[in-house]
Amino acid sequence: MQISKAPSDLIYWQNVLFNKWSIKAELKELAGEYDLNFSAGCRSGKAFILKVMRTDCPEWLVDSQIQAIRHIHEQIENAPIPKFVVSLGGADFELIDDQFGNPRLVWVLEEIIGQCYADSAPKSEQLAYAVGEAMAKLAKALRSFKNKYLDRDFKWNLMQGGWIAEKLHFIEEPSRRNIVSSILKDFQEIKSKLMDLDHQIIHNDANDYNIIVKGTGAEKRTLSGIIDFGDMCLSPRICDLAIAAAYIVLDHSKPQQILTALVKGYHKTSPLMPEELDLIWRLLRMRLAVSLVNSNALATKRSYDPYITISQGPAWRFLEGTKISEALINARLRAACDMPVKSGADRIMAWLDQKRGTFADLFGFDLKDAPFCPLSVESSTAPRNPFAMSNQEAADIGIKYTEEYPLWLGYYGEPRLIYTDAAFRMGPWKASDRRTVHLAIDIFLPTGSKLYAPIEGVVYAAEYRPRALDYGGVIILQHETPKKDIFFTLYGHLDPDFLNTLKKGDKVHKGDEFCKLGSQGNNGGWASHVHFQLALSLADMGSDLPGVGEPNEMYLWQRLCPNPAALLNLPDNRSVYTPTSKTSVLKDRKAHFGGNLSITYDDPIMLVRGWRHHLFDEWGRTYLDAYNNVPHVGHSHPRIEAVVKDQLKKINSNTRYLHPAQTEFAKKLLSKFPKIFQICYFVNSGSEANELALRLAQSHTKANGVITPDHGYFGNTTGAVAISAYKFNKPNGIGKADWVELVEIADDYRGSFKRNDPERAAKFAQF
Repeated sequence: MQISKAPSDLIYWQNVLFNKWSIKAELKELAGEYDLNFSAGCRSGKAFILKVMRTDCPEWLVDSQIQAIRHIHEQIENAPIPKFVVSLGGADFELIDDQFGNPRLVWVLEEIIGQCYADSAPKSEQLAYAVGEAMAKLAKALRSFKNKYLDRDFKWNLMQGGWIAEKLHFIEEPSRRNIVSSILKDFQEIKSKLMDLDHQIIHNDANDYNIIVKGTGAEKRTLSGIIDFGDMCLSPRICDLAIAAAYIVLDHSKPQQILTALVKGYHKTSPLMPEELDLIWRLLRMRLAVSLVNSNALATKRSYDPYITISQGPAWRFLEGTKISEALINARLRAACDMPVKSGADRIMAWLDQKRGTFADLFGFDLKDAPFCPLSVESSTAPRNPFAMSNQEAADIGIKYTEEYPLWLGYYGEPRLIYTDAAFRMGPWKASDRRTVHLAIDIFLPTGSKLYAPIEGVVYAAEYRPRALDYGGVIILQHETPKKDIFFTLYGHLDPDFLNTLKKGDKVHKGDEFCKLGSQGNNGGWASHVHFQLALSLADMGSDLPGVGEPNEMYLWQRLCPNPAALLNLPDNRSVYTPTSKTSVLKDRKAHFGGNLSITYDDPIMLVRGWRHHLFDEWGRTYLDAYNNVPHVGHSHPRIEAVVKDQLKKINSNTRYLHPAQTEFAKKLLSKFPKIFQICYFVNSGSEANELALRLAQSHTKANGVITPDHGYFGNTTGAVAISAYKFNKPNGIGKADWVELVEIADDYRGSFKRNDPERAAKFAQF
């Protein structure tokens, strides 16, 4: 990297910028591997990038970038890339001697305002989606761009990444060298598939320092643009997306989800093929491998240069610490793009639907009249503590249904709070996102009930999992359609005595008895039932196939593990759980509630359960309740619930009549306050309290005038609307009453006065 260090160097190039482009600006050096790059900020607020190319830079390299930028702007209105600035002489670039007499190609771009993606936070899925959209737009525009020079031998062309095989010795640590060797081997296996894809000019370097993001503080982060076309080359477009993906995932807490958002954004704008999606994971890893080998090789010559090794830490953390199945990633990306999770998945589902009604009955009799009963977040209060399922609660799951029906079924796709074990959490905390959505159909029958194979299969796994709230005995059978497509069925909560008769590889014929329901002592501690699940692929998960999915990932799990109703000879629509529609509730609320009642968030939350300081929506997602107006003892407090329940059993009246509980409560409450407080007013909201306080003040003072802060308000809402600037000055507000005086006061939270009055600020600073 060439860096001009002396202030005189900056002045030299400032003069060049002014003399050749008539741009008067102060320069600030930017990092780069070979060239000099300067940010040029003008007093007017406009900003530019001055690019001074290395002394041996060929003219075609600059010209090709300018031509590509011009082409993209012709193809895309408001393209997410910078515009270049012609010199005073009308040239796209100039040949200018540097201060040492060396000729340099120099050109100027308008600067895209923002910060690089690497330095921006938070890195949301919405932002990654926008990056994917922008990458797709660039690729579509560049599809028609031709430049003979860009079909070149180039170390950063992923198609030519095999060069690292001769440089692996630069990675000294054996374990790391083995990782890169494995990545290289995987890449060589897909090389022929890459060669079969269409090739075009691609950007080729959407790393996290070339993606520019705007938004600071509480502002939403949005994409400003993509910069630096210096690495363009001829290659399949999927390499372009994989390069961006390689940097999007680094140091992200949810790399699979952020990758999926990026790919979805790309696919929405420029549809991808399944065979392209299946290459992304290996190409992503290959890009990181190329970067690591390159930086280690350069570091032996330029160890002083931090730019060389800037991404090594995040790249190694990702490659060493992230255990992600390639098959599951491919299934995830396919599902996110609304494609079959594997080749043949659509054929399997069509065959199962065609054969519905002909499969052997799982328990030897028809289930068509068996009722489905809910265990959902909305309908069930089990477990009492949604973070800790007790042994007794697990044993009593659905007991009210079992007492009423000799046989009943649990819904597929039902969100439940009964999955409390740490294994269901998607993060380290008790209240982290967790898997709640059931991916099977449950069939509740007495312990010892015999199971018969619905279809011929081979034992893939036969295991006993003794942990509490696990499967107990579990069997996975592998099946094959007439067209040789493979799928699986899983049976959980079994009596493990099948281990004496079944082993991996054994054949099970259609209608064969092969296991029986376990008891609470050997089925994980649950009420007697079978968890019956269909899987179109195990996606390298083996017998660890999840039986429950995370609500935000149903696009994947309901395609990977679709409704197994066909194998039970049942219709799909009867067995799928449908939560209350939030859209319908919102529509009804707007139709039947007064318009003065606002709803929080653009996408309102529907909350159906509460426990202490946590709330749960209809899908079982967990929220921390730090927003409700009135401090209280928490949701579903057992002691408060017991007191209220006891009182409601006796009487629910008002203060027109005497009741000892009223006065006892008042005396107890006053005992917690100084003795000057002797009277209680019981109200049911902050708004009512404010209204009462205003009326008491007016009654006591015999006056109506009120002084109120011009930026303040009384509580989150107030019945005393007439004195709340927050209310009467809001859009469609009624305006200030003539007996209300607005004043400015110091605001510790906002940290300044509304009209930015330094004199007033100084005055109040002493208090």
